[in-house]
Amino acid sequence: MALAIPTLLTNSVVLSSFAFLVLVWLMFHKSAKKLGNGRWKFSLFTAIVLVGWFSLVFVLGRMGFFALNPLVAPYILIGFIVLFGILQKVYISSRVGNVADAIYVPWIIGIQTYRIVGVGFFILYARGVLPGAFAFPAGIGDILVGITAPFVAVFYYLKKSFSLRLAIIWNIIGIIDLVVAIGVGILGYPRPLQVLPLKPSTDPFSLFPLVLISLFAVPLALLLHFLSLRVLRRKL
Repeated sequence: MALAIPTLLTNSVVLSSFAFLVLVWLMFHKSAKKLGNGRWKFSLFTAIVLVGWFSLVFVLGRMGFFALNPLVAPYILIGFIVLFGILQKVYISSRVGNVADAIYVPWIIGIQTYRIVGVGFFILYARGVLPGAFAFPAGIGDILVGITAPFVAVFYYLKKSFSLRLAIIWNIIGIIDLVVAIGVGILGYPRPLQVLPLKPSTDPFSLFPLVLISLFAVPLALLLHFLSLRVLRRKL
């Protein structure tokens, strides 16, 4: 089952999510130099994990798997819990930490420019697919983070006196934006209990192609924000 949204927007979600995947892999590949002989092994493993993760969400999303509601919780909620548990393990991993410490800061900041695709939330709101209570805060937040990402990256590259603290504040804003989006998405979901009586509900995020945002792009962006803060805090 797929959402009745414009083909152009569907393709944009899929292609932007995959482009994000490629850029993240390139970033980790370049930063893995610190591992020495283990660089290519880590790079290959990262590629397999990212492509496998993307492919799994893509295929199961097309099947409507995440919209199913077994027992008391929908599969998308179970997916969230499992996914964020795995990402937490990734964040505290010593090997990932070693690579993260070598990440080129302007890159990990600038990569979030892709978030300007949040403009699509307004299109879906106008078509009656998403509720305004989600589309406006999430859309505005994503566009703000996406538009400012290259500027924050350039300021850091130029070593402006305020760039370090600006980058930290920017990352915190980016995290808040994603947390708000996740919170509204969960509270507005119709199963098993819809806490926020939104009309329409946030049910579309369990369906293809928007499930690529909820179970791939958003968690990955959140991980990058935390890794960015990890690097920046050590430079204070």
